[in-house]
Parts: sequence; structure tokens; C-alpha cells
Amino acid sequence: MQTLLRFLSLFFFIQNFHAQVDQPVSRISKFEVSYSLGYQHLRMGDINRYYLDTFAIPNNLFNQNIRHSLYRNLDLSYRFNNGIGFGFSLKTNGQSIQHDSPIYFMDDLGNITDTILSNNQLKVRNNSFGIFARIDCGKLIDHYSKTPVMNDWHLHLMAGATLNTMYVNLSSNSSVYNHEYRYFQPSIGWNTQVKISYPIIRGRSSQLRMGLTLGYQHAKTKQLRTDAAEWIVLGKYPITADFSGFNAGLGLSYQINHERKKAPSYPSKNALYLDVFGQSTYGSLVYERILNVESTRIHHSLSLGFMRLNRIPWDYLGIVSIPLAYNAYFDFNRTKNSPNKLELGFGITALGITQFDYEPARKEQYLYPSLRIGYVYHSYRNGLLFKASFTPLLPGFVRQEYAGIHYTNFGSAGFFDRRVMPWIGISIGKTF
Repeated sequence: MQTLLRFLSLFFFIQNFHAQVDQPVSRISKFEVSYSLGYQHLRMGDINRYYLDTFAIPNNLFNQNIRHSLYRNLDLSYRFNNGIGFGFSLKTNGQSIQHDSPIYFMDDLGNITDTILSNNQLKVRNNSFGIFARIDCGKLIDHYSKTPVMNDWHLHLMAGATLNTMYVNLSSNSSVYNHEYRYFQPSIGWNTQVKISYPIIRGRSSQLRMGLTLGYQHAKTKQLRTDAAEWIVLGKYPITADFSGFNAGLGLSYQINHERKKAPSYPSKNALYLDVFGQSTYGSLVYERILNVESTRIHHSLSLGFMRLNRIPWDYLGIVSIPLAYNAYFDFNRTKNSPNKLELGFGITALGITQFDYEPARKEQYLYPSLRIGYVYHSYRNGLLFKASFTPLLPGFVRQEYAGIHYTNFGSAGFFDRRVMPWIGISIGKTF
């Protein structure tokens, strides 16, 4: 964090050093990157008691349930001129508790001959991937009050849906035995936040802001399970994880300012955007080239993407994806280049998955086709690119490798056991 602050300070110093002393230029902040740290309250219920029952330990090792955790949150957002925007978020929070309990060894007469300690540990973690809408409440206050009340203060209200991937790890380690169980369950939830911020460093074309965030997150699973079975205690207690609760944190926001000026006279032939889920299953960073952007009917384009994730956000997965696609954009208004378009496309994706929870690691390679149909907002001039698409993944070639043995077959393209996997994708980026 200190290295990042030094880099940003140097960046702003260079900008101000080279800036010319001109009359003020009207600017608006459209793109924003925010990183925050804070406190998250949890509603984990009686998961500790269930944990003890799972290991058949009669006494209560933990006096308190898991109620508190720290979180980290990263937001990428885009703001329209009217104060309404949207963005993506990645949030992770977790907690662990542990206790050392004695294990007694006895002889045939019941005398204790030896005592060792067993370390029992319970870890819970949630990774949330979200999409949210944002309203600039400060602009509304200034509008209705007819005076600049907020000035340099920003007040944002954010709300949206989240995909939560929750993990529970149970372990008991001693010199005699080791037990470890990993449970996982995805769920759909929602998140709402109120954020107020103020600029602490100003640059000619950007600024760094410090802010306070208050909010509430709803993230609760159904019954937790492993690959083999569901987690049930004593035959009747299904185990769930609940990360719902209020949160508060401090964070830094980096905003890129854009001058209010006329649009360039040339059309945007290139686009760079982040694809969340979509054609490559997990997502990728994509470059796209439109071949006939001057056309008022059908735009033809080619795109190439890449993404590599190694144990992030999963502890036991490594992902490499390379999607290649052809897309056709259809204007809803043929008399001029409308930014609203219908997209139809076809793609081929190379996907590699490494599962580190196997020893040795298990590797899978996929080469599969996919289709795309959806809505696209593509600025005819330099500006925003946004896509919301339905991207079914079709069966392809699958190569699996484990412990030196490998085989290839024709099968499912994704992590669901289906020949054709219905899937969706959300993309946000910039045309230039």
C-alpha cells in the first residue's frame, strides 16, 4: 500500500510539473478505480457448534461464534454525464478461529500414558463478484438546492447484485492424525453502499480521493457441500454459511478527468474491455477491431482476449483463457450510427485449468466453440463500450492430465456437467 501511495504521489507531481498555467477547463470524472478496507459484520449462526459436532468433540472449544471479519473491496466504475453510472466490484472477506485441545492415550487399565495437543481450526471466506448501479446524490442535492452545497465532496449511492463464492475449511492437526475438509457453495445476493469522498491530491487530468463507505451485504448460502457429499451434522442439521451484515470502511479512489470538448471527427475502430464470465467462462481482457465502422448497417469485428488467474480468487484453481471471436453489430437506426446495437457472434476459446487441491496438480485443457447474442452500447466516437450477452458454451475437445496419465475426449466446455452450458457475459471498456 505504501508503494502504491508513493507511485501515485510521484505521478501527480509529474502531471502538475508539466501542466501549463491556463484558464480553468471544465472537466468531468467518468472512470474511477476504488480500493477500500473495512469491517464486516457476519451472521454465521451456530457454525461453531456444527464444527464441533463434525469432529465429535463433546466440549465447546470456541466460546463465541464468528461474528466479525475484515474485508477488501475493488471497484471499477463508469459515470455518465447526468450523474448515473455503473460498475463492477470484487470483494473478499474471511475469518478464522482455532483452539488447541488435548488428546489422551491410555493403557488397558485406563491410566493416561501420554498427552498430545490437537490444533482445531475453522476458516470461512467469501469472494463476491458484483455489478452495481451508482447515483451521484451530490449532484441531485446541488440541483434541488440551486446552490453548490457539496462543492468538492462526492456522495454516491450504489446498489447491485453479487455472485458469492463461499468457502469453509475444517482442519484438525496433530502428531498422530490430520483431518481437513473443504466445503463450497455459490449463491446470488445483493449489496448496497453509501460512499462520501473528498480529493486529497489533484492532478491536471486526474485526482486521488479519500472516502468513507457504509453499507449492507446480503450473502447467504444454501447447504454447504463438498464434491462428494453435503455437510450434515448428526443426520439433521444442514450447515449453511451467512456473510450477511453491515460493513464500514475507508478507501482511496483514483478518478480520470475528461475535458468537456467536442467529439473527434473520426469514428472509433478499436475497443479494449474487460469481459466478466462470457465466452471464456471465467472472463478475459479483450481487444476488438471493427473492420467497417463507417457502415450504417452491419459492423463486422474480430476480437482476441487473454486472462490468467493463479489461485486468485480461488485458492485451489489456476486459470488461463484465450478467446477468439467474430462479432456482427446491427444498428437499430440505419440512418446514423446509433450506439445501441444488437450483437451476434461466434467464437473459439482455449481454456486451461489447474486444480491445486490434487497432489500432484490435476490439469485440464479445453478447446470449445461458443455463440453470442446480446445488447451492445458502442460509442461511434471515443467513449464507453458496454455489453450484456447470452453466451452458450458448446461441447469441444477436452484433454485431462493427472499423475502423468492423460487422455482426450469430446465433452462439456465448462465447469457444469452439461453438454451445452447456458452462460452470460458482462463487458465494460472503452472505444478509441
